[in-house]
Amino acid sequence: MTARAAHPRGNALVLAATASVFALMAIVGALPLSARKPLLTEGGPVETLSAIGYIVCIGLIVALWPRAETRARWYFPVVLALFAGRELDLDKRPFTEGLLKARQYTGDTVPTGELIWSSALLLAILATLAILLWHETKPFLRGLAQRSPVALAVLVGVVFIGFYKAIDGLGRKLAPFGITISEDLNNSIAVVEEIGELGIPLMLGIAIVLAARPLRAAR
Repeated sequence: MTARAAHPRGNALVLAATASVFALMAIVGALPLSARKPLLTEGGPVETLSAIGYIVCIGLIVALWPRAETRARWYFPVVLALFAGRELDLDKRPFTEGLLKARQYTGDTVPTGELIWSSALLLAILATLAILLWHETKPFLRGLAQRSPVALAVLVGVVFIGFYKAIDGLGRKLAPFGITISEDLNNSIAVVEEIGELGIPLMLGIAIVLAARPLRAAR
């Protein structure tokens, strides 16, 4: 997704999509707790929609980008598939401790065979992310400098990833420091996190769509 991927209404679209995410947070946050909780539960409708959003992003790449471009940037659909898998808890279910948990590799609870293949999988994921960063960081920064709406959409998506993952399980993360948050605050954080995570595939999908025409023209 390079700086050439511009669109005259792209920035307005990104801003409108961002505003819609916050508006949805406010709507869900205003619901009674009894109506809100089933929506935000693990494996519930909102989490499932997030996973579907990443799958839709992969479909958009396949449908809209030139095949040569999709092959050359294979790491995009792979990373999107990884995001979808994480939303479906596939980083936890097949593993004794969890693919992304240090205990999976440092403890003595994981069978040797599982330790070997989970380590290989983790290394493959890290390698894929490293390749993505190596190839896309400079075009991304150049796009930001040129105010490309594609780069803006990706930036908002990355900020969403960082922020909403940081507040995931905030009460649990603060407990070792002797900080306790109220149940009401914890419920509000759950709304912000789960609805906010819907915005990640939304932003990436917008970036994919906005990048399609310039990529086709370049080919």
